Amino acid sequence: IPFIMIDIFKSLYNIVDMVTVVKGLVHYAQFSAKDAETIYGMLSTWANKFNMIVLAISSGIIVNLIPNLTESIVKDNKTDIQKKITRSIILLLSFSVPITFGISFLAKPIWLLFYGDNLYGSSVLSYYIFVGLFISMLTVLLTILQTFKDYKSVFIGLIIGIIVKILLNNNLIQAFYQMGVPSYYGVITASIIGYLISIVYCFIVLHHKYHISLEGMIRDFFDILCGSMLMIFILLLIKLIIPISSSIGIMNLLWIILYSFIGVIIYFAYVNYTKLVERVLGKSMIMTIKSIFIRK
Repeated sequence: IPFIMIDIFKSLYNIVDMVTVVKGLVHYAQFSAKDAETIYGMLSTWANKFNMIVLAISSGIIVNLIPNLTESIVKDNKTDIQKKITRSIILLLSFSVPITFGISFLAKPIWLLFYGDNLYGSSVLSYYIFVGLFISMLTVLLTILQTFKDYKSVFIGLIIGIIVKILLNNNLIQAFYQMGVPSYYGVITASIIGYLISIVYCFIVLHHKYHISLEGMIRDFFDILCGSMLMIFILLLIKLIIPISSSIGIMNLLWIILYSFIGVIIYFAYVNYTKLVERVLGKSMIMTIKSIFIRK
């Protein structure tokens, strides 16, 4: 029952958008019904497909996390519990944060490659991809709380988030329109804030109820964020010389590959310099990986 209820609560975010987005954009932001429906289609279907890339990372982590964490909880090995939770969260962020930033940066050529030219497409994707990041983070945290069998905290976190989403959806559409910001960003922001509040609540529960230290996670997250921002900054400089998109489909694919390759090198060079890779994977894992590529 808890797993079913969690999926239902997650679906409520889409239901709220289905009920409010089109009417909100027409009523508060002066969109035509056709444009409002197009934007809703992008949010619910087209752009949402790219979030699956980020969510796939959390799914892979969850598959390995549940049995390992359950074993440590049964043995009441607090040191091991702390280590596994910290490593799972940082491992998720290490991959999902730069991927999210990268897709956001490459939103225009990606949209042109898959869907063709559209007035709102790349703008929607560049921001909506961050929803996938917050969903993946929340999913891992909820899984951790479920492993502790703390279903009450799981439901409270989800309920708080969906209430915030309901309250903010139309209000942010109107507020963003009045500020001159694309009003459909209000819908996306409402989702991000809802998920963020649920995430913060889950962290509070883990820290105060289960005594999970957050200091190491904050330090490592700062390194991940700095590496991702450095990657985007350098890519923006390269963008001044090399175009990022083209009207020719195959050229967009080439630009995506080129910028992705450069971005990966920059990001991993930074996190390797800060020793984040070593802290997440451990020295033994790094030596194993190196031995695959380097002959002794």
